Amino acid sequence: MERRIAGIIYILITFALVNEMSINVQARDNNNKRRTKEKSGGFQKNICDITDRDSKVHCYCENTREPRNATKAECWVFSGGIPKDDQIWQSFASQPTLQALSFNVRVDGALSYVPSKALLYLPKLRSINIKYGNIVDVTPFAFANLTNLKEAGLSQNQIETLQQYAFAHLSNITSINLEDNMIIDIDAEAFYDLPKLQKLVFTKNNISMIKNGTFQHTFNLLELDLNRNNIYHLNRRTFDGLANLRRLDLRRNRIYNLTEFTFAELWNLQELLLGKNELRYISERAFDGLSQLRKLSLDDNKLTSLPSGLFEGVRGLSSLDLRSNELHALTFDNIKPILDNLKPQNSNLLLEENNFVCDCRLKWMHILRNDTKSVNTQNSLDEVACKMDPPIISSAYNKMPNSDNKFSYNQDILHAGITIETLNEKVNGTEKKHTDLKDVIDGNDIIRKGGKRNVLKISPENLPCPREVIKTTEAPTFFVDPVIPVQNEMKTFRFHEMNSSSSAFKFCDVIVLWSVCFVFFFT
Repeated sequence: MERRIAGIIYILITFALVNEMSINVQARDNNNKRRTKEKSGGFQKNICDITDRDSKVHCYCENTREPRNATKAECWVFSGGIPKDDQIWQSFASQPTLQALSFNVRVDGALSYVPSKALLYLPKLRSINIKYGNIVDVTPFAFANLTNLKEAGLSQNQIETLQQYAFAHLSNITSINLEDNMIIDIDAEAFYDLPKLQKLVFTKNNISMIKNGTFQHTFNLLELDLNRNNIYHLNRRTFDGLANLRRLDLRRNRIYNLTEFTFAELWNLQELLLGKNELRYISERAFDGLSQLRKLSLDDNKLTSLPSGLFEGVRGLSSLDLRSNELHALTFDNIKPILDNLKPQNSNLLLEENNFVCDCRLKWMHILRNDTKSVNTQNSLDEVACKMDPPIISSAYNKMPNSDNKFSYNQDILHAGITIETLNEKVNGTEKKHTDLKDVIDGNDIIRKGGKRNVLKISPENLPCPREVIKTTEAPTFFVDPVIPVQNEMKTFRFHEMNSSSSAFKFCDVIVLWSVCFVFFFT
């Protein structure tokens, strides 16, 4: 009996030893397999606990390295050529509670796509940021219908094209940043079903043309940034769907003209930035429809004049930047619709560095300088300079045929700064008179022709008026021996010329001329 019991005990001990050896061997095999998979970049149980230096992706998680607990991870991509279905992306299943995830690519060409396979395991993700990749195309549904995603950043990734549905069915996304890429083309359906999108950034790309309807599905967008692109043309359908937009940044593009109703769909726009373009022409109705506009920048363009009714449609405008253009005049009619808005303390009118002509069309600047409480406006007006040697208003005038006929149009009439008194000098054939109106005298100061002077340092009554500003109801200056007729005297003057060979007819002609003038002014 005792021998039988001893045999049973022996058998049990032997079985236990064999089992223990089997467990140890299995554990050693598992460890070897784990190391092998880590070196090959294979499946990882926990993306936050990768220790192998040869791994293609290393992630550092905030607060915890335990599975299923991390909420924020910053991943570094060190090796290139990761296939889209690489097992490394399955490792993100270990941290399904991640809310913020970023990828920083450290090797050129290491990441050429949005890692959608990893995003599939992150249903709670609220923020995704990828930098320094070479993602040429953002493909359809790249963000895997992440319904909790609020922010997506893809700056500096060499992106060229946004394909159809690149950003689609992201019901909570509010911001998309595509800054500093090489985007040329945006599919008309690239942004689809994004009901809460408020901010869209395209700064520093290569966009030259925006297809009609590109933003038709982003109807709640509040801010659109297209700064530093190559956009050269806009039309009235470019911004379809952006009825709620508040801020539009189009600075540093190549826009050369604005046609009528260009921004008519932007009913709620408050800030429009068009500085540093190539604007030469603006239609009188370009800003019609912008009843909520408060800030408009047109600085650093090539504008020589503005239509008189340009600001009629933006009567709420209180901040206007026209610095560094080629404006030769800014009249009271131009500024009248918004003049009262420029008087409060928080308003702005910036006008420095233009080609203003010293004439009476600038008189309103004296009045505004006294009335406005805005320090910015006051400082700007103090720096506005004008010159006495005005340019030809239109290059078309330069194409008028030259003639030796002394009765041809006098080219000086076409200059913005020529006054009736100046013309009177030439009519009388006098080169020098007691007062040389090529100089404007302001007290003891003299502004020489071609020189510049601060507008506010010239008394308003000493600002000469160009001929086109003289109203038809004002009495003209009569000439003793008229050589060049004013416009209302053309017919009489031509009749006088045809009959100038006869002294009798010449005498009668003078009588007729004075009679006509007498009747004109006393009837």
